Amino acid sequence: MLAILQAVNLLLPGVLVSPEKIEQCMALGQPRSKCVVRGMTTVIVDHIAWDDWDAWSEIMKEFFVDDLIYDSNWTPNMDFGNSSSVREWFDREHIPFNLAFDNTTFSVIIEVGEEETASLMAYGKATWIGDIGTVPGSESIGEEVTIWDLDFYKLDAEGTRIAYNWCLIDFVDLMRQLGYQVLPKPALPEGVFYPPQSMDGIPAPISRLADPKDAELAKDMIADLLNWDFVEGDGSSHHWSQDMTWYGGAGFGKASNKVEYEEHILKPLREGLSNRALDLDILNCEGRYCGAHGFISGDHTGVWFGEEPTNLRVNLRFG
Repeated sequence: MLAILQAVNLLLPGVLVSPEKIEQCMALGQPRSKCVVRGMTTVIVDHIAWDDWDAWSEIMKEFFVDDLIYDSNWTPNMDFGNSSSVREWFDREHIPFNLAFDNTTFSVIIEVGEEETASLMAYGKATWIGDIGTVPGSESIGEEVTIWDLDFYKLDAEGTRIAYNWCLIDFVDLMRQLGYQVLPKPALPEGVFYPPQSMDGIPAPISRLADPKDAELAKDMIADLLNWDFVEGDGSSHHWSQDMTWYGGAGFGKASNKVEYEEHILKPLREGLSNRALDLDILNCEGRYCGAHGFISGDHTGVWFGEEPTNLRVNLRFG
């Protein structure tokens, strides 16, 4: 999807997803999923044939299954949203994005890959040239914008093409940057996501240096942490360090320690949603880095984000 940089010379359009090319890429220490996803994103980031469906689709059939499932943000005018084919993705995400933002430059912060799944965190820098969905970028032509992006991928059974992609663009933060505070102003700072405070590469981690034993430990730790924090626990998980950093989208903000995280993230969530459950769809890890995607469900029995209780069962997709 829209979220990465860095061309992989072994994976060029047209010859890119052959099993031989993927094996060559993997021989250099990359997980299978990264070899496929990085090839696709090279085409996106380099704007290759971006507005020519015939030429673009001929390239992209090497990366995507025909019935690709792409889940993303809902917009009221349906100009941007979910897709169930490559053609729908081109019309309802790729083209609207490129007509809203001028020559976006993406920087990947974290990129995690396993055999069949990949996940990443990135941000793009651009200027507004038009609207996206019903977000009125046309009112701020030429102004700088930061686009926060989460992506999760699943490969097909053969491991050569992408079958599923969930992409979250922080539309609420796009509105915030345009002067629309559509969620209550949080006590924590909004609009900041920094790379990991480590020397593990940018994006982190460097696959060939990631320790599989660390990944096994990290996966168990993250699964336990998510279940404790969002379902069963009281307070935050013991897996967090006292000076931990938690980055949330617009409306949440950035917590710089456990006290802030418990007070401004977990407490409002637990007061707003009762009878919570967690459904993990993807949990992948490389070394000490993990990506998690799924749903938190709960009964809306308390005030949350300024919304009075509805007593409805709600499902919240998270990454």
